[in-house]
Amino acid sequence: MRRLLLASFLGIVLVALAISTVPFGFFIQTVERDRLLTALERDAFVIAGKAEEALETLDPADLAPVRALAQEYRDAGGARVVITDERGVVIVTNDPEENRVGVSYLSRPEFADATAGRISTGERVSETLGLTLVYVAVPVFSGQGIVGAVRLTFDKAVIDAEVRRQLVGILIVALTTLGLGGALALILSRTLARGVRELEQASEAFAGGDFSARAREDVGPSDIRALAAGFNAMADKVSALVETQRRFASDASHQLRTPITALMLRIEGLRESLKPTKKVSERFDALETEVGRLNRLIDGLLALGRAGAEKAPVVTIDATAVVRERVESWTSLAEESGTTLTASIDEGVRIRAVETALEHIVDVYLDNALSVSPEGSTLEVLLTREGSKVTLTVRDQGPGVSDEVSSRAFDRFWRGGSSYEGSGLGLAIVKQLADASGATVSLTRRESGGAEALAVFVAPE
Repeated sequence: MRRLLLASFLGIVLVALAISTVPFGFFIQTVERDRLLTALERDAFVIAGKAEEALETLDPADLAPVRALAQEYRDAGGARVVITDERGVVIVTNDPEENRVGVSYLSRPEFADATAGRISTGERVSETLGLTLVYVAVPVFSGQGIVGAVRLTFDKAVIDAEVRRQLVGILIVALTTLGLGGALALILSRTLARGVRELEQASEAFAGGDFSARAREDVGPSDIRALAAGFNAMADKVSALVETQRRFASDASHQLRTPITALMLRIEGLRESLKPTKKVSERFDALETEVGRLNRLIDGLLALGRAGAEKAPVVTIDATAVVRERVESWTSLAEESGTTLTASIDEGVRIRAVETALEHIVDVYLDNALSVSPEGSTLEVLLTREGSKVTLTVRDQGPGVSDEVSSRAFDRFWRGGSSYEGSGLGLAIVKQLADASGATVSLTRRESGGAEALAVFVAPE
């Protein structure tokens, strides 16, 4: 029986190593290439910053330090450097084998992209050097204009050599793992079963939410007992963290509600001290509505912050009323910006979502769209239901978004190079609220121009 288990274990290890090593090799190659491109791009922007003034004047005295910098970079083991002016004509190069100062490189795609304000990366074959080169080309900005371009190239063979070196290391690790796996299988075949079930039951109970569950440390062989002790130590730390998070959420809720309550009382006092006209009452009603919404929003975000310890509550929301109310609130701001805000909202639409999630998503979408909408444009808000799916759509007529922005817009702290500005948290919070609500979100370019932001919710049964 032990021989059969040993043979089975070794077979599994061999198959696993074969399956993982090849993809991992490709992964290492990709990571190494990305690492080099990132480093080259960083260096290119550093050189571009130092070459800005020289490219503005094209004075030989200003260009001399740039040539020295390029040569120092090459001597230090860096890449080949080619710097052109805004017309694509080579001004500085540190490549003695390809000194093309005065030659136009504008016909080369990477320089055409860079002088147009775009970062370009890729590979090219140098017939002069007989090498395959990896390159990065970046624009040199001066204020809002472009005064030139910097291209850095690196020998692709260096990447391949590093990949081969790492693959050899992986192979050594794989063979070592196979040997250790055989020895471990011999030991485990004798003693593994004892104590495993006890540990399994404790881990299942803990994963199911019973944070008091612990594994017995006096059952099974020494390695299982050590694993049980490690599990118990981890469980103690996780339980302490969960409790700390719960206390923080409770304290934060109290601290945030106190100033909001004080603000509401001050508004009520100010209302009583003023002459009660219809216009004044309407203004104060609007203020109290927004303060109340802020209070609900804080409650919703605090509930979402506790999602790691407790599942955020999902409730049924009148989507028609929420979207209509938020559109009305944003209409005046849109008019002040010279933008027409239109809405097409289906009646009687309800969704399942975390409380305040929908109004927060609408606010973020409208805020982003309004910030890029040109004067005289139209901003559309649509709420439609098809079967069990409810779709919120916000369309603008701004500059649109790139594929990179579409794929990474909802990443936390990520800010793309588009016209959408901010801290990089608005859409990330939208994504978190959508995930907690069982919804999906996206931001894409419209064929007719502008961008389209979607949030697709599930309707209650």
